[in-house]
Amino acid sequence: MAVPAGAVGAGTGGALMGGVPVVVCRSCDGLAFTLDPCRCTYGGDRFLVTVQDRPVGEAYRDCRDCQGVGTLARPCHDCRQTGRRRAQLVLTMANLDTGAVASANVVPGVVEPVPWDGDGGGSWHLPLAPLLQELAVLVGAGSWRDVRAPGDPDGPLVLLPRAWRPEQPASTRRALEAEAIAGESLDGWRLYLGHTTVVPARDPAASLGRWCRLADLLCLDLVVEARRMVATDALTWAIRFEMPGGPVPAETYGYADDLTTAITTTTDLDAFYGLEERGRTVPAYQPAIRHPPPDARPTVDLDQLERRILADCTDLATGNPHPGAQAVWRDGRWWHTALRIDGTTETLTEWTTGQIHCRRTPSLRRGWQPPAPSWQGPPIGYVDCPDCDPHSRLRACDCRLGTNRIDPDCPRCAGSGRSPSLLRCYTCWGSHRLHSEVTVTITDLASRVVQLGWRTGPTGWQTGEHTWRDDPTGEGDGPAGPAGEEHWRAGQHVPAPHIANHPGGKPLHQLPDQFRLAGWADHFGVRPEDLVELDGGGSLDHGLRDGIVTLDRPDADPLTEYLRWAARGRPGARLFLLARRPDVPPLADLVRLVLGLHLTITITLTDHIHNAGDPRYTQGESWDVTINRPDRPPAPANPPTHASPEAATTFCLDYLELAIANNIPTNPDQPIPVPQNPTPIAVDDPIPPLRRLARHHPGQPVAAHYDSVTCQIWLREHHDVRQLATAPTLPAAIGALGL
Repeated sequence: MAVPAGAVGAGTGGALMGGVPVVVCRSCDGLAFTLDPCRCTYGGDRFLVTVQDRPVGEAYRDCRDCQGVGTLARPCHDCRQTGRRRAQLVLTMANLDTGAVASANVVPGVVEPVPWDGDGGGSWHLPLAPLLQELAVLVGAGSWRDVRAPGDPDGPLVLLPRAWRPEQPASTRRALEAEAIAGESLDGWRLYLGHTTVVPARDPAASLGRWCRLADLLCLDLVVEARRMVATDALTWAIRFEMPGGPVPAETYGYADDLTTAITTTTDLDAFYGLEERGRTVPAYQPAIRHPPPDARPTVDLDQLERRILADCTDLATGNPHPGAQAVWRDGRWWHTALRIDGTTETLTEWTTGQIHCRRTPSLRRGWQPPAPSWQGPPIGYVDCPDCDPHSRLRACDCRLGTNRIDPDCPRCAGSGRSPSLLRCYTCWGSHRLHSEVTVTITDLASRVVQLGWRTGPTGWQTGEHTWRDDPTGEGDGPAGPAGEEHWRAGQHVPAPHIANHPGGKPLHQLPDQFRLAGWADHFGVRPEDLVELDGGGSLDHGLRDGIVTLDRPDADPLTEYLRWAARGRPGARLFLLARRPDVPPLADLVRLVLGLHLTITITLTDHIHNAGDPRYTQGESWDVTINRPDRPPAPANPPTHASPEAATTFCLDYLELAIANNIPTNPDQPIPVPQNPTPIAVDDPIPPLRRLARHHPGQPVAAHYDSVTCQIWLREHHDVRQLATAPTLPAAIGALGL
């Protein structure tokens, strides 16, 4: 289909030439506010609200929000309280490898509508996939993804009103098209990040076989689940790693329609996400050191696996549907089981209306439990957490912070030392258990897995190491040596010298090298700051990285307190770490891309050289990368929080969609810019000059702010922010300072 002229490349220099149609917001009829039913009408005139037999539409007479009226006036979210909506949609394709940017301006009359068969016929829509393909050709992108919806590379679906017909007058058609395009005004600027090379399609069977191998190496279960949705009774598929012995999660962790889609839309980190939450109450066992199974990557028959799971979703004896079914990969084979309802869980929630909402959700269980895994060793003992009650919301009161002494006049706990809180217990992180043993698993998710066992006992302490090296080609164990190595050390006492005191007087102790995780970074060819938690990618705790522990009591044992801190809230007293350098473009490429989008970018760095050797404070460097609108005043981040420029770049790209949304003008009369940058400028690497500048201002955030014309250098001194220099490039600005 030919794309009409004017769609691609409309606008130059980041500004749209001419105005765009503006329509009245249908959500509020131009009033900028809406009259919505109050939440109390969902439960009727009753204090305790349940889902069953509630009189919808009747107001609660003692409602705190609407005072019993039943309706509330709320600002209209769809038009941002303007009463009007902009009929404009901008599609931008940016090549991360070259920095080239091209945009298409979609307004009424630009894209020719075509019939849409999604509802059985009779509807029309605006096809945007040809526009994106033309933009990709302009910037030289072989593959791309939507930063807002990574699984939708063809653009948003813009459905026209059913009244649209091709035989209508042009003015009528344009008005209806404007109404449809205005429906995308909240996300009126869509950004697609592309690469020059074509990303090869994933082989679902090979990916699932690799995850099976990874589950064996990490001593985890790989769960493939199909679960029925309550509203539609349709099956939704999910794939995740779990700790053996955990309950069936109450929530569905996937939204794929079939097994193949679930595999291709799930990444490694997606499969691990929520592992701690799901396994917080799992019984803890010592993993037995063993060699990995002989087969490097199992061969999986996806069709047979899917058919078996679908069969388990129905009771063969009665024909009644089960809530779902699972296939669990454990000990080198699949174990199949159906899911069954195992009681009901009631959750009480206080609404702002003054009512109490009772939500009853069915809890699920496996119809048949697989045998215990062969790697499961003896159980790990624990003591109950002294600072929380597992049967209530009582937690350690804030009056005990710092001194660990109860204030008899505290208004929150009335001198009891415990007060209700919606937060997790800080001591046990919601597990209600304190373990004195922990297993640390470090992996690069490619070829290496290291298991460390830290434990105490009546005869002393032990720490173990077990390394598994897998051939990345999948042909077997790597050529570097045997499949596994075992090293065990034992002793009667762990030297943990006192190295410093906190300002409040609490002592700091440092444990020996075998309890410091920073040293394992070299084994994986990464830096210590690249060690992050496998579940969620959070930064590794500073104390665990350097073996530092703070004692709350003078008679506490440093090793015991250290292991309890390492194991708190961990599934089965296991800490999973990812040792892999972030796969992100260089910082200079990100700056070039942002300038091509006609936005601004601020890079902030703090050098903590004055803290070197003092374990009480942050070590090394802290980075931050922020993208803003051109009219926002620049300022260094306060404070930067990422340990490396790669980590700051990763965080910035993860939330790039928010920066794009914030650049959409609020005034509907002002069009959205349409950035074009076919020949991007060269940008010098900002890291070396920023480090030189930060070394001259240790402990103070320094920032390089790039806009479309200049580069500015800023410095934050306590509460004062001042500009140091301005030049066309960062090296020129650094040179102007004599550095």
